[in-house]
Amino acid sequence: MRILVVCAVAEEAQAVEAGRSLRHELDILVCGVGPAAAAASTARTIAENSHMGRAYDVVVNAGICGAFQGRARIGDVLIGTDSVHAELGVALPWRFQPIDEIGFGTNRIGCNTVLTVAVEGVRGEILTLASITGSDGQAANLAHRYPDAVGEAMEGFGVATAAQQAGLPFAEIRTVSNFVGDRNVEGWDWGSALKSLTGAIREL
Repeated sequence: MRILVVCAVAEEAQAVEAGRSLRHELDILVCGVGPAAAAASTARTIAENSHMGRAYDVVVNAGICGAFQGRARIGDVLIGTDSVHAELGVALPWRFQPIDEIGFGTNRIGCNTVLTVAVEGVRGEILTLASITGSDGQAANLAHRYPDAVGEAMEGFGVATAAQQAGLPFAEIRTVSNFVGDRNVEGWDWGSALKSLTGAIREL
């Protein structure tokens, strides 16, 4: 099986490399930060490799993330059931209207959970945002809008869109470095999150 693992930054890619298994042929792509860069870079890589006769079987987005308080802990592995673009829609004065409701597509792509059946962790929706949440009030609003969401990051929906359009199964695996909300970086733990990411890739 040929797997494309997409990470936003080099530190995540290094953690994935440390968990590489001989059971699968695995390529690691550093796509850059945000859903647009993730979608464009993933789509280009899938197409280029397909044209060279090295088509992928699976696409996985792997990296660190923030978790919603009470739904996961720092260092936990989060396994996506759906990748949800939390900003794709209309910001009405009284509520957020997902793009699904206005008939212009969907803000949700299901993850292939068979790919991650051997990975131990917390399962739920993982939100994609172009602007990371920076206050407890915003975090509470997102948690209310998406009661099944366990975390937020910036690339999942972009990678999922590229995989879906190429007809490939997609999975999202995240590990928790911080809680969603106020930007108190002193409480972040990249080291624990990256170590957990290596372990999760070994189980893939």
